[in-house]
Amino acid sequence: MIRQLIALLFLGLSCFAQGNPIQHVVFIIKENRSFDAYFGQFPGANGATSGLISDGTRIPLAHASDPYVHDIGHLWWSAIEVVDGGKMDRFDLNYQGSVQGDYQAYTQMNQDDIPNYWTYAQNFVLADNTFSSQHGPSLPNHIYTIAADAGGMISVPSIPPGKSDSWGCDSPENLIVDYLQPDGTITTGPPCIDIETLGDVMDGAGVSWKYYASPYGVPGYQWSVYNNIDHIRFGPDWDKNIVDNTNFISDALNGNLPSVTWIVAPNGQTEHPPTSTCYGENWTVNQINAIMQGPDWNSTAIFITWDDFGGQYDHVPPPQVDSFGLGPRVPMIIISPYAIPGYISHTQYEFASVLKFIEETFNLPSLTQRDANANDMMDSFNFSQQPLSPLIRSPRTCTVVASATTFGEQLVGTKVTNSVMLFNYGTTDLQVSSIKVSGSQDFTVRGCMKPVVPGGFCDLNIAFQPSQIGPKSAAITVSDNYPGSPQQIAVTGIGSALSSSLPVDSTTFGGLGTLTFPTKKLGQQTEKNITLTNKSSSAITITSVSVVGTDFRQTNNCTGTLQPQASCQVTVVFQPSAGGPRWGQVNIVDSDPGSPHRTRLVGTGAGSTENEEEIAPTRELPDHVDFPEFANRHDGDDDD
Repeated sequence: MIRQLIALLFLGLSCFAQGNPIQHVVFIIKENRSFDAYFGQFPGANGATSGLISDGTRIPLAHASDPYVHDIGHLWWSAIEVVDGGKMDRFDLNYQGSVQGDYQAYTQMNQDDIPNYWTYAQNFVLADNTFSSQHGPSLPNHIYTIAADAGGMISVPSIPPGKSDSWGCDSPENLIVDYLQPDGTITTGPPCIDIETLGDVMDGAGVSWKYYASPYGVPGYQWSVYNNIDHIRFGPDWDKNIVDNTNFISDALNGNLPSVTWIVAPNGQTEHPPTSTCYGENWTVNQINAIMQGPDWNSTAIFITWDDFGGQYDHVPPPQVDSFGLGPRVPMIIISPYAIPGYISHTQYEFASVLKFIEETFNLPSLTQRDANANDMMDSFNFSQQPLSPLIRSPRTCTVVASATTFGEQLVGTKVTNSVMLFNYGTTDLQVSSIKVSGSQDFTVRGCMKPVVPGGFCDLNIAFQPSQIGPKSAAITVSDNYPGSPQQIAVTGIGSALSSSLPVDSTTFGGLGTLTFPTKKLGQQTEKNITLTNKSSSAITITSVSVVGTDFRQTNNCTGTLQPQASCQVTVVFQPSAGGPRWGQVNIVDSDPGSPHRTRLVGTGAGSTENEEEIAPTRELPDHVDFPEFANRHDGDDDD
């Protein structure tokens, strides 16, 4: 113990001698937001306010609802698909990138939506060229934050309902994840690996560290990723260095922070869609306030980032430094008394850049080529400036339900239901007293009439059954005992006369559904048909039928006039050119009010062609994994 104290004292004196006064680094990792989704409107930053969709059209990035209505695909395959070789134009083809025509992937927040994050960026440093370390998703990117590597892991496991939220070595379930091998094949194995981490290096150098996360058995434990490192989960570091995240504020206020800290938020406050940005920002503000009010502010550097893009649009193509990434761009805010005030760093960063900063600050060796080659973030600091004062911010009152949901085009007489979550961010039970619908009577709503416990949620089940063709709208007013009541949800939909032979579910683009193909080896093809029928008493003129997606093509007999009750057919051929999930869509432009009509196309490629080495999955892969945020906290009622 005395030897470690001497080593720490020497390191502190060494840092000051080298002109770097940082003795404490705090790395805060949030969830699933792209840079353009949060800071696309930030003055001076490389942001965008419009984006390309898969048919080549540019659309404005609409104002994002908070909370979001639904999650969006953000797996390894999703990131590769949306980047589209650098075109950044297929976010709408991604799983739930546009549900019922909502184009949620193409939405963004403004200053009023994230006022505290915006204030931090204005007064400290906003880095607008930070990328996730891997194409996706969350779990391997979190491992990069501790190891500059993920041992080849490229996926997250799914968790059986009601089970522990462990995604690591102590999981009681037989979980498996995907691993990308050096030869490009994909294999599976347990999410327990044994690679060197920064914690190991700091142990050897006598540098103190802690990882603050939700403990075992508590939702959110899946982000405690030192649990994915076998020798740490079952070694002495686990009890010494892995700490309940509820202890962070008191440790910061009392000057008990180690030299290096990682902290991940509790469930529901990570900002993982559809959970609230406001609620997550409040948690972040509370942690930063504690640092600023504690005795270590003048020697601290705070890095806030988001672990992956969450399926949300970003316009900057990620550089490819190796076969794993970089992944799409994410926000990064740097807060310190020595951060250059108001600076926007355009230097290329990734999660390994934070590790590089730590290594240089505490004179540690590199872990991998990633952190060895990463930019060290020192351009964002001026260690000779007058130290900046603490900037204490106040948490906000958050909206408990999404402000809008859309149903796209739906066949007249058919019924489709969207679930909108109502969250309780308060400290007492949330009690809804009434739910009223004003406007079109084609919308109905039920659910959430029983108390919702603090931290819980319930589902408002909103149904749309158009009685005639044309656009419909209504406002749903939810009266309750939460501050800001009543809450309002704007709902829209379009009654359509064009029907499809495909089943419709809540994740499709609209009334024409999803066409799913069986897994095929690369180069092999299969075809399926879509039958379109005019259900109205008037003719529909179909102007064009086209297909988007590298591995899909179509023929049809639909162009021209489709008489009442008449049908036509679109034949879609799937021929995968690469392994993994492959996505596309059929676009139909016509005279019906629901035009353009879209059908989502889903297929999976497996194997490889003789002349082409491709990623070759050993099993059929999903195009999404359900988000885990509230898997064990459904405390409300959705059946009233």
